[in-house]
Amino acid sequence: MLFSHSLMSFGQDPVRLKAMTYNLLNYRSYPSYCPSSSNNPIAKEGYLNEIVNYIDPHLLVCNELDGYNSTAHSRILTHALNINGETRWEKTDLYTNGSSLVNGIYFDKNILGLKSQGSITKDISNQNLVRAIDVCEFYYKDSLLSIDPDTIFFTLFAAHFKAGSSSSDINARDQETKAIMAYINANSISENYFLAGDLNMKKSQEIGFQNLLNYSVSSIRFYDPENQPGNWNNNYTFRNLHSQSTRNGATNSGCFAGGGLDDRFDHWLFNDDISSGNSGISYISGSLSVTGNDGLHFNNAINSPTNNSVPTNILTALYEMSDHLPVTIELDIERLQIGKDEYFNMPARAWTDLNGTSWLSVSQSSIGGIWYCTDMLGRIIKQGVINETQFVLPALNSESGLVLIRIKNRKNQTRTIRLPL
Repeated sequence: MLFSHSLMSFGQDPVRLKAMTYNLLNYRSYPSYCPSSSNNPIAKEGYLNEIVNYIDPHLLVCNELDGYNSTAHSRILTHALNINGETRWEKTDLYTNGSSLVNGIYFDKNILGLKSQGSITKDISNQNLVRAIDVCEFYYKDSLLSIDPDTIFFTLFAAHFKAGSSSSDINARDQETKAIMAYINANSISENYFLAGDLNMKKSQEIGFQNLLNYSVSSIRFYDPENQPGNWNNNYTFRNLHSQSTRNGATNSGCFAGGGLDDRFDHWLFNDDISSGNSGISYISGSLSVTGNDGLHFNNAINSPTNNSVPTNILTALYEMSDHLPVTIELDIERLQIGKDEYFNMPARAWTDLNGTSWLSVSQSSIGGIWYCTDMLGRIIKQGVINETQFVLPALNSESGLVLIRIKNRKNQTRTIRLPL
């Protein structure tokens, strides 16, 4: 079966999905230092269309859209994505906590469905964050969904953290990252989640980045795809990861940042399930890419000297579009299968389908074993014998909070997973 736009799946092979994050630099937002004459929105829509058509993602996260008017969010869809006969793109809702800049999220509706969406607007002390953090749950539109309620779900956190190097800026990022981790913990988000966007951090040692990678609850920590810790700023060692700035001296009177490529601001991070591939989505090692960064323009503009990593028109579009470059990753998504081979590591997966029903899926080797639902104190809430490889779990009291499922097979092998409620 061949999906449009290069997303392919043959037989029972996984499908390959590409995800892209991109800071669009004050798209239809006009601060005093960056009027429309220095950052033409109509031209940017054309450039973005060229870039997206070249990269060909299925999920697009954008930062720096005008937060005071929904026009910017809508025009990305209608004037940069769904044009020239294209119809596959859909947008999520627009969320803001009053900031002048917001995120915009777009997805290929032929491949992905949107189950739920919301935002994080407050820190753990109930104070307003600098900008809202979008939270969207997607599912893969498997061709077998009509006969099987199971499919792969994932949660996306889209963020644009506070910029700057002052102590107050660093504190703001500390609060933003703590808010995300607290949200994951409080909402029992256990499978397949990502954080994408402009994190505005110059080094992995910053407290905000450490909040993500070394959170106190180890099971919900984020991972850096290529495991590249260090001081990224102005560091030649990390030249292939730098995503800002596309320009050196020509800043359009200060609208664009200068200084050349020397900062790794834009990220994709994900949890252990994606790192290990245990819950149906796996990161393709080495696929993290900064489009337009050829590794030869450290501290230079992307177009000087010659850059042959992309076609000339795409290089021009990247240069004119933003002072950031898009960052992409590729993922394999497991398809629904019948009679698939068992995994060696005793697989088990719990999920909630589109109707709100909770399911448990285990391997054939677990038949005859026992399952338990427990709270965080280890108290058993429900339990039963495993008689089939996929079955509905009984309704649980919503007051139970975070629920763990422990599976024990006949060989006394066990696995514990979290149940998303």
